[in-house]
Amino acid sequence: MSLYDEHQLTDLDKKALETLGDKVVLKSLASQATLTGLPRFVSEYLIAKYVKPETWKADIANVQAKIKALLPSLEDREQMQAKLLRTGEILFIDSIDVDIDLKKRLALGRTTVLNDKIIVSNSLLEQYPGLMGGMWGTAKIRYSPESDKNFPSSLESFTPFQVGPPDVEAHKAMRLKFTSDEWLALMFQSAGYNPEKFPDRRTKLLLISRLLPLVERNINLMELGPRQTGKTFLLRNVSPRSFVISGGKATPANLFVNLSTKQVGILGTRKVVIFDEIAHTTFNDESMISVMKDYMESGQFSRGSLTFATDAGLVFSGNIDVEGNQPHSRYNNLLEPLPKELIDSAFHDRMHIYLPGWEIPKITPTSIASGVGFVTDYFGEVLCRMREDSFADTVRTVPLQPGLTKRDQTAIERTGSGLIKLLYPDGKILDTELKEVVTLACEYRQRVHNQLCKIAPGEFKPKLIAPEGVTGYEAPDLGK
Repeated sequence: MSLYDEHQLTDLDKKALETLGDKVVLKSLASQATLTGLPRFVSEYLIAKYVKPETWKADIANVQAKIKALLPSLEDREQMQAKLLRTGEILFIDSIDVDIDLKKRLALGRTTVLNDKIIVSNSLLEQYPGLMGGMWGTAKIRYSPESDKNFPSSLESFTPFQVGPPDVEAHKAMRLKFTSDEWLALMFQSAGYNPEKFPDRRTKLLLISRLLPLVERNINLMELGPRQTGKTFLLRNVSPRSFVISGGKATPANLFVNLSTKQVGILGTRKVVIFDEIAHTTFNDESMISVMKDYMESGQFSRGSLTFATDAGLVFSGNIDVEGNQPHSRYNNLLEPLPKELIDSAFHDRMHIYLPGWEIPKITPTSIASGVGFVTDYFGEVLCRMREDSFADTVRTVPLQPGLTKRDQTAIERTGSGLIKLLYPDGKILDTELKEVVTLACEYRQRVHNQLCKIAPGEFKPKLIAPEGVTGYEAPDLGK
C-alpha cells in the first residue's frame, strides 16, 4: 500500500507535492518515524531522501537500523574512543563543527564522540563549507598519532545529512504558484504546526513571527508567554544555525569572544542566539549587559582590543503568568518576569519586537503538523539565505504616524522586511497586504514602547506607533 493511501492528503498537500517535489515532506510521516537522537531537520532530510511512497515502511526500517547502528549515545563514547585506539578507524553519525585556527594553520573539528579536536582537510572543507557552523552526517575518523602528536585524529570522509546551499531565486519563484492563504498554510506546516488547529490568521502570524530572527539580520525579539507554548522549539529545531542558552550563566567568553584563546563566541558562529528560560539566566559580568546593548544597537561587539561585526539575532524567551489569554493583572509592567539586570530602558529601547506569547495556545499533539511542508533542513537554510535580501525600502513606502524615533523606524523596517520574506518572498505584495505587514511590525514595537513608558516614565511618553490612518490596536494589552 502506498504511503499516500494511508495518510490522507488535503488539496494543498497534493498541490505542494506536485509543485515542489523533493523539497517537501509529509510531516505526519516524519513525526511517526522516530529517529531517536536526531534533530528534526536531520530526521526530515533522511526521510525525504531515502523513503519512497511505494516502499515507505521498509525504507523507514532501513533508516532506523542505520541510525541505531551508527549513532552513539554519550554512554558509548568511551567504547568508541577505545575502538578508535584499537582499530585506527571509526564510523559514526554526529554533528561536526569546524573552527579555523590561524596560529596552527589548521581546520579543527569538534564532535561529541571524541574529547579531542580532529583535523579536517581543506578539500573536505571546500566540499562541505557548512561544516563551519556545524553539519550532521556520517563521519569516518582515522587515528594516526605518527602524523601529528598534538592532533592524532582526522576526518577521513564525511557524508552530510543536510542539504547544500538552496536556490533562493527558485524558492521565491514558487510563491507565485500559491495563493496568499495557501502559502501561509504551507509556511505554517513547514514550521511544524497544523493550520487547521490554528484557524485564526492572527495566531498564525504570531507563530510565524518566531522565525523573524532567522530570516532578517540583527533582529532583537522578546517573547513572554505561558508554559508549553513551544517558545523556542521552532528555532531550535528548524536550523542548526540557532543556538539556545537555557536558564544558565551567560559569559562574555562563550557569547562574544574568549580573550585567552581569541576564539569568537556563539554570536559570531550562529545566526540566532536564544536565551531560553530568561528569568533563570544569570549575567555575572557587569560589563556584559553594556556590551550586549552596544551589539543590539550596532551589530558590533568589542572585548579588549578586539572588535567584531556579525548579524546574529537575539531572542529572549521566558514564562509569564496569565489570566485567560492575557498577562496576569498583578504585573505592573510586562517586563517584571525578566532578571533585574535586564529591566533597563536602554536595553529595551533596542528591542525590535515584543511578541505577545500569551495569545499563543498551548501546543498539543493535535497542534503538530500532519500535512505536507518544506523539508525542515531546506526550509531553515533558505530562510537564512534570505537574510541577504532586504525589503526595508518597500516598508518605507507606508506612511507612519509622526513622532517616531530612529529606533522605532529601524524596528518597523526590519520586522516588516522579515515578514515580507516569510509571506511574500518574491516581493510581489498588494497594498492591503503591505499595510497588514507594517501594522503588525508597528504593533510589536508599540508593545516595547508601552513598557518603556512604565519603567522610565520620565523619559518615555505615550504615543501611537502605527501607519497613518490606524488609530489603535485590538490587542487588549495595548489598551492598558
